Amino acid sequence: MNKISDVMKHNQFLKRLVLDRETVEDQGRVTSLWLNLQSHQVIGFTCKSDFFSRQKKNFVWEQIDTVGTDAILVNRNVESDNLEKPDNIVNIIGNEVWTDSGEKTGIIVEYLINLKTGSVVNYLFKFNSWKSLCDSIYLLPPEAVFNAGSKRVIVAKEALENPQIYTKKNSAKIDKVQLFLEADLQRTKEHINLARSEAIKLAIGFQARAKSVKEQAQETAQVVAKQAKQKVEEFHSKSLERKDKIQFNSDEFNSKLQQVTSEAKEKIDGVKFQWQNSSTTVKDE
Repeated sequence: MNKISDVMKHNQFLKRLVLDRETVEDQGRVTSLWLNLQSHQVIGFTCKSDFFSRQKKNFVWEQIDTVGTDAILVNRNVESDNLEKPDNIVNIIGNEVWTDSGEKTGIIVEYLINLKTGSVVNYLFKFNSWKSLCDSIYLLPPEAVFNAGSKRVIVAKEALENPQIYTKKNSAKIDKVQLFLEADLQRTKEHINLARSEAIKLAIGFQARAKSVKEQAQETAQVVAKQAKQKVEEFHSKSLERKDKIQFNSDEFNSKLQQVTSEAKEKIDGVKFQWQNSSTTVKDE
């Protein structure tokens, strides 16, 4: 049987086939690990032959002979048949991570086990902040964990300030995200500058248009004023012509009147003279 690395994740241990090394009988598959949160040690595990089976078999860590790629070989004995799972065992996966200053910072997603000793090498956690956007997983040393319960763990705040990333792949993701954010920021700046430039162009165009409209309005006002002045002068000229015409007609009338009066006077004087002559002739006779 091929052996694997000396360190294994908790979920890689689950569902693994367990065989009795001596009889090579199937003992079932691993359903749960017994993690002691006080000692940060996996002290044993439970097996079931299938999902619907009620029969369970328990083994302490010391009974493991070999952990291979396909199965776990155990040294079964009479005592292991009556072994009971301890009451203080808690599944830490999914527990909230709190700092000793009272800040909720993340969640436990996994832990790494030393296959030779069963001790926890590192807990794996994710931040609740922006760092979790790229699914980055960080290492949390067991010694940084002060207290642990069924739902939460309290850790030293200093251990979370600059934690080590679990895999280079996740580190590359962070670098990729950082580059993306930087490029996006640069594009945003370019868009802002472009929008600012367009706004300046629009403002200049508006000012030019407003100036043109103003000049056109002034020109129109001047033309209207000139036309109005011409109309007034034309009206005044016609008024003077009418006045002169009226004055001319009046002088002509007076002249005619004087002529008629003079002619009438002459005629009256002529009649009067004839009458006087007639009167003188009668008296002489």
